[in-house]
Amino acid sequence: MAGVCKLEIAETVSELKALLNDQKTASGFQKIQALYLFKIGQVTTVKELALTLGVNRITVQRWLKQYRSQGLSGLLQVKQSGGRKPAIPPDVRVGLQKRLNDPHNGFKSYGEIQQWLQEEYNINASYKAVYATVRYQLKGKLSKK
Repeated sequence: MAGVCKLEIAETVSELKALLNDQKTASGFQKIQALYLFKIGQVTTVKELALTLGVNRITVQRWLKQYRSQGLSGLLQVKQSGGRKPAIPPDVRVGLQKRLNDPHNGFKSYGEIQQWLQEEYNINASYKAVYATVRYQLKGKLSKK
């Protein structure tokens, strides 16, 4: 029969049931459920499984490819989103925090901090990024010299 998925699932039905109960995320639950449905023979094709789970056929194929190549641990691995990198990196923030806390060598303005970042670390951060970092993340204040 065309479209029948040939997949060797190493885990037993009882192990898969236990794993279903242990899942913390919806995607993890769906992935284990896919393996479970194949194992018990409720579904035989990828298309059938995709319809049952309410996901795209390509998604199911990607899950199965991941399972074949990396096993259960690879299938359940949660990717961390990259997100935007901060305008002022963590190591530079440490130096900035020290300078902000120094009563004799503080900054008078956020523009001065921008200039210092450019000179010391070659970082061209916007005024808005400098203000947000100093005021809200580092909880720093400008000196009143």
